[in-house]
Amino acid sequence: SYGKGALVVMNDEIHTARFVTKTHTTNVATFRTPTFGPIGIVTQNKAKYFQELIQTEVCDINKVVEGVYLIKAYAGMDGALFDAVNNPSTKGLVIEGLGAGNVPPQTLPAIQRLIDNDIPIVLVSRCYNGVAQDIYDYEGGGIQLKKMGTILCQGLNGQKARIKLLVGLSDNMVGDELREFMSNAIS
Repeated sequence: SYGKGALVVMNDEIHTARFVTKTHTTNVATFRTPTFGPIGIVTQNKAKYFQELIQTEVCDINKVVEGVYLIKAYAGMDGALFDAVNNPSTKGLVIEGLGAGNVPPQTLPAIQRLIDNDIPIVLVSRCYNGVAQDIYDYEGGGIQLKKMGTILCQGLNGQKARIKLLVGLSDNMVGDELREFMSNAIS
């Protein structure tokens, strides 16, 4: 297992820290890797791997920035939460979108104000399986959000995307470099 990074090994399954998630409050079989599955198993006291690991990203940071938030979208949502974080102390925002990464249309003006203030916005899906995609072209759909300037992050849940955004911003990434860093979670 040397060189494979942080792993979670439980119930004879091996998962990467990047994609594993806790799926139950108390069940010992709680750790699962939605969409991708475990990368290996433990059998006869040996680790057996059946998936190649994604290349590890390394960032040289000395201090983690503060002011990176996570907001979960919901039906009927307006822009109030987005306006509440639109201030100079906000350095970045992750939105857990509905389905493939969509938000209610009423949120769009507030999201645009954040973008106009150069606050990077990362979009993930709140769904257990699948990834945020720019496939719906309606008001609040992923296509429109991408055109507005949000970064679609594939394969990470909201909490992990927030941590990755913290790392990128702490490494002084901006613009295309930050977009590339955030959008390539699974490639």
